[in-house]
Amino acid sequence: MTYIWNRAEKVDKELMPQVVEEAFNKWVKEQYKGFSDLSEERKGQINYKVLVQMGKKNYNLKQLGYDNLQYN
Repeated sequence: MTYIWNRAEKVDKELMPQVVEEAFNKWVKEQYKGFSDLSEERKGQINYKVLVQMGKKNYNLKQLGYDNLQYN
């Protein structure tokens, strides 16, 4: 699956980086729905998936010059 944060260079510059952060936060929220009901193994898989995607998002934003910025 392709996520917007993995294609951040295609996002309108006027919407960056807020739209990427909002999309990521929405995706993370979806990943953690029903988390407490899952097995420990599945929880680990979801945590790993979120961690990997967070790293990719942060890397892509940094490549585009959005590292260490505070924005609303």
